[in-house]
Amino acid sequence: MKAHRRGIPRLTWFKLAVCICLAAMAASLFTPYPAQLIRALKGEPEQAPPDSGACTPHESPPAEQAGQDAPAATAPSASGKEPEDERLYIPWTPERTIALPTVQYPPFPPVLPTKPAEGAMTHIYELSRGLNLKTQVNFQPGTLASRDRETKSNYQMTISLNVKQPKALMKKEDILKLNPKLETMLPGLSTLFRNARVSPYYGQIYVRKQTEIRKNLASLLKLLDRHNYYDTETILEIAYPGTGRKLLWLQSEMDVVSDGSDGDRLTAMPDKILKSSFYQPSTSYRWKKRTDKPNPLLKPWQQRLASYKKTLEKAPSAEKTALRRKIDHAERVIEELKRYSFLISEYDPFIVVPLGIVNQSSPFSPQFGDYAVVIVGDKLYPALVGDAGPRYKTGEGSLRLSREINPKAGPYSRPVSDLKVSYLIFPGSAEPEAGPPDYEKLTARCRELLNEIGGTGKEFKLHQWEDLLAPKPPPAPKPESGGAAETSADKRKKEGTPGNKSEPDAVPAVSPQTQPAPSAAKNAA
Repeated sequence: MKAHRRGIPRLTWFKLAVCICLAAMAASLFTPYPAQLIRALKGEPEQAPPDSGACTPHESPPAEQAGQDAPAATAPSASGKEPEDERLYIPWTPERTIALPTVQYPPFPPVLPTKPAEGAMTHIYELSRGLNLKTQVNFQPGTLASRDRETKSNYQMTISLNVKQPKALMKKEDILKLNPKLETMLPGLSTLFRNARVSPYYGQIYVRKQTEIRKNLASLLKLLDRHNYYDTETILEIAYPGTGRKLLWLQSEMDVVSDGSDGDRLTAMPDKILKSSFYQPSTSYRWKKRTDKPNPLLKPWQQRLASYKKTLEKAPSAEKTALRRKIDHAERVIEELKRYSFLISEYDPFIVVPLGIVNQSSPFSPQFGDYAVVIVGDKLYPALVGDAGPRYKTGEGSLRLSREINPKAGPYSRPVSDLKVSYLIFPGSAEPEAGPPDYEKLTARCRELLNEIGGTGKEFKLHQWEDLLAPKPPPAPKPESGGAAETSADKRKKEGTPGNKSEPDAVPAVSPQTQPAPSAAKNAA
């Protein structure tokens, strides 16, 4: 019995597992998995079951278009099997492209230059004009010099500009600290500030200042200094109750602008202006020429244009683009000088408003030619909105206005450096037809506008401008030479006819050989 058991092979667990695997492999030959495995190895697309009606994972069924008939059902083949779907063999392509909106990022400061500029080096305190510059050097322990010199961060300077953002002035008490006489000059000041709101232009001005700083952070010479950054105390929008008169109150300083020309009123200008490359011959407020007198700056600009064209012929390619821009600008200026007349800073009182404020859609946005009153101390000066300046700068007046406020003012010397200048601008008050300033009408119209916002104090009057370009009356005849001048009464007594107004006899010219007769005064002596 024991020998018989030794002849029978023993069934182990390993042999049983092998047998099960072989049986499973044999059974899998009757399933679709081997075919799928072969197609996957060959890279062929997956076939859907005949009755499922599903599409491949990478293909979506085509949408039925409006107005089109549904596709006809495919007839089964003769073998009884449905034909294969042709979409299985078409490669996948995207059906549509989605365009995302462009993301606008705020401007970032430019990268600091890695190489120093060529030329003479200047003391850093001179470069930082208007900046409160603080310097500090930190020495830290390092390694060997041969190693430390290879790392740029071991020897670097970091520039950090700290700026405090001001708030707009809104209270009457604060404006009286700048000019205590305002309450006496403007009886309606309390009503004005009760109905005032900060204009959006105030925030826009300082946003543009920040953008200008970010743009020029790498160059301390171009960076806005502290004085020009804090040049706007407030911008208020006021609608006076009762009259509805709109007022834009700008509190700032006053810089000087010296531009403009008008051939109809001023036919000649000094050589320093004619030869200046900085003087701008036009202002934003303009009107059509009324005479055929040429603008005095027309000829210098024509000569400048001819010089640009001559230089362009021999200029290298790198400089031609800049020269073409100069030529285009000169041609536009010449065309304007032929067609229009402009204000003249030295003769006309006007103010300058930033580009981002003037000619906007807001009802409080001033237009060129609007009337304005400038208050400095206890003086009220009528003016016009005559020109547009940089978007980040407020507080500018013409040379005529500046010198009336401060006789020492000039193109490079401002009349008022503190934020004590009140610009009262009346939007929508411009005349329907532009023209040269009428100073009598300017004063009368500004007085009417002030009355619509509460009027002025009894002891305060608007300044009356004199037209310096008006034709002068003929000079009075000079008295006769020798002795004191005779009065008309003396002449009548001398002639014996009180009512006679005949002309005196002409004095004969003295010949070179004849000595003049002694005067009456000498005879009396």
